[in-house]
Amino acid sequence: MSLKRPFVAALAILLAACTDSSGPTEQRFDLNFLRPALSAPPVANPVVSFYAKKGQDAEAIMWYRKRSDRPDSTEFLRFRLQDNSLLTRPDGSAFAIGDSVLITITLADPQRLIIDMQPSGLRFSPVKPAELKLSFEEADEDMNEDGSVDEDDGAIVGQFAIWRRERAADPWVKLSSIIEIGTYEVKAFINGFTGYAIAW
Repeated sequence: MSLKRPFVAALAILLAACTDSSGPTEQRFDLNFLRPALSAPPVANPVVSFYAKKGQDAEAIMWYRKRSDRPDSTEFLRFRLQDNSLLTRPDGSAFAIGDSVLITITLADPQRLIIDMQPSGLRFSPVKPAELKLSFEEADEDMNEDGSVDEDDGAIVGQFAIWRRERAADPWVKLSSIIEIGTYEVKAFINGFTGYAIAW
């Protein structure tokens, strides 16, 4: 991704003062979503399912298909649960140590890189929330679609955050997010399941 070359230093300086996208909660219907680059490989595992157990750490990863010119694949998503992150099931009942639940993460919209996480209504501890990281390494660098990749696009990267939406008819809600420029990721701690995406 050429963001790594022409102005990565300027982008790092720009983001030094704004890596935490927290602030007043914002709700919007009209968002700009991350788009994959034309050269981006497809996500190799667009559906990930695993059992999470109360009392154990758990992790799930979505990968892009490996490029022929690279030694390793690129991560698109990393989701982590701590040992006591599981709080309540969708019906409101609490998890006891050893209880488990099937979690499924789906790349629901590959063109806007929107993910869906199920079961809806699953809740995590506010003390030990789940951690979600989404990558923008394989994204279209021309964020503003003006035909060139420049500092204006770097400024847009500084506006990135993870947004969530409960249902299709609901507005998107901005989460307190951290832009990790060195790994081209945006991170947020989440308390429940719904739809998520990087947007601005």
